[in-house]
Amino acid sequence: MRDLIALLAHWLRVLLGHTPPSGRHSAAHLSTRTPSRSTPRRPLDVRSLPPHVAERFRPLDAEQVALVRPYLIAHEKERERRLQRERRTAAVLAELGIDYDVAAVAV
Repeated sequence: MRDLIALLAHWLRVLLGHTPPSGRHSAAHLSTRTPSRSTPRRPLDVRSLPPHVAERFRPLDAEQVALVRPYLIAHEKERERRLQRERRTAAVLAELGIDYDVAAVAV
């Protein structure tokens, strides 16, 4: 059945004068030839690049690379600030003689 459909499609193309695209942007030329490299790529010489570009190709220093995402560090700092604020509030209220319980306030 597929052969019959393909045959009819080909017959209609010939009858109507449609030819397969043969331009630069058609996919027809991609299947006929394979890209080949006659010369191997030479390694990139970092010394010949400008300093701001050569920086990208240098190995990373493990001491300077952050292993934790910045948003996790920000979350931990915010948590520490919140706990410190709770302790200060409890200290001020204790001076005034008011019992301050975080669990009771949250309810």
